[in-house]
Amino acid sequence: MNKEIAIIGGGITGLTAAYYLKKKGYSPTIFEASSQIGGVIQTKKIDGFTIETGPNTILLSDQRTIDMIDDLGLTIEDASPESKKRYIVKNGKCTALPMSLGSFISTPLFSFSTKFKILTEFLKRNKPLSDEESISQFIIRRFGKEVLDYAINPFIAGTYAGDPDSLSIEHAFPQLYNVEQKHGSIIGGLFKQKKNKKTFKIQRRTMSFPRGIFTLTEKLATQCKNSIFIQSQVTDISKNENEYTITFKQNNEVKSFICENIICTSPSYTLNKITIDGKPFKDFDELSSIYYPPVISVALGYNTQDISHHLSGFGVLVPKCENMNILGVLFSSSLFKNRAPKGKSLLTVFMGGSLHPKHFELKKEERLSLIHKDLQKLLGINSKPILTHETIWKKSIPQYHVGYGHYKSLINIVEAKLPRFYFAGNYVNGISIQDTILTSMNLVNEKFKYEK
Repeated sequence: MNKEIAIIGGGITGLTAAYYLKKKGYSPTIFEASSQIGGVIQTKKIDGFTIETGPNTILLSDQRTIDMIDDLGLTIEDASPESKKRYIVKNGKCTALPMSLGSFISTPLFSFSTKFKILTEFLKRNKPLSDEESISQFIIRRFGKEVLDYAINPFIAGTYAGDPDSLSIEHAFPQLYNVEQKHGSIIGGLFKQKKNKKTFKIQRRTMSFPRGIFTLTEKLATQCKNSIFIQSQVTDISKNENEYTITFKQNNEVKSFICENIICTSPSYTLNKITIDGKPFKDFDELSSIYYPPVISVALGYNTQDISHHLSGFGVLVPKCENMNILGVLFSSSLFKNRAPKGKSLLTVFMGGSLHPKHFELKKEERLSLIHKDLQKLLGINSKPILTHETIWKKSIPQYHVGYGHYKSLINIVEAKLPRFYFAGNYVNGISIQDTILTSMNLVNEKFKYEK
């Protein structure tokens, strides 16, 4: 007998869970509250420009992710070799991040004393001053404040929309935390781990697809296209003896669905919209308080000749101490082929995040003015863009703040209270696309072990 499985949320996590369930012979049903599948992964084609309104790249480091992509029959597009070159702003100028020992020795990003601290970090055996450290505390203790200011801060702000002063090293970057716990050193521990290759570990590669990242979610959706309900907001989950009744609202019509298992992949801030047995559920309300900062993603198209700075590389990240308005810029048309028409260039600028949440409240014209001011200074752009496309994410990426262990415990408590109800999503085991793919894969393999 086929056990009905409901998946709440039709983003990359829910679609991946459905993919692995179907491989085991199940027929899952997806409930997506919005009008489109794919969650934050959306790609648009405008005037010959290919624009990512959410994540711009996928970082692969696990063979199982590639196996899934291959099984779907998709062709990977690797980022340009030049994308290894990355810039950090220092003293208002784009400075190349060192990629070799020689460039590290000569880089103006760090002082001699900081370079010495980095090179001798493996000798340090200092221990944290508190039970749970922020990323800032951890990095200052191991490497010094300059590394925090000109390496970690811009990376956290530009990639995670986060603030290292409040993020937990243990929960946001468990690999670094565990390396120190095991080896007493970050650099020494990473070298030792490199020698002990894990089963599925592969060399990191930054990739997308020729038509954009949405190709992945689009293909996953076709695998279960007849069992996806869009514009279907789940409002209640009622427990019976051996099954659940899901109540959902679709096009103003209240409907129900009976299932034995539920996988919840929707963002945690939506959980307070769901009642249990018709009553508000305190644990859902508490999980809804996980912080998601606002992020503004702005795609800008230019005539290439109007950009003074050579766009060879991944992009530019902006440290907080530089007092600029943007978090960073991706050189989108340099990263991947055919992202802009011939003679044109595409940039993707990020604003807001945990460092500048007030930017969300500005008018569009005010944000564009601030962006133009920063790009003029960094890239020598004086002309107006020939294309502007702004995407606002009022709630973007969950922040694994100090104390996030409370939410992790709460997730386990809810799963104990609700048998055969499981959480997945980027607030469970990591925020990257690959993290969510592997979370879904591991969940399905652990909880749905036997093929029928």
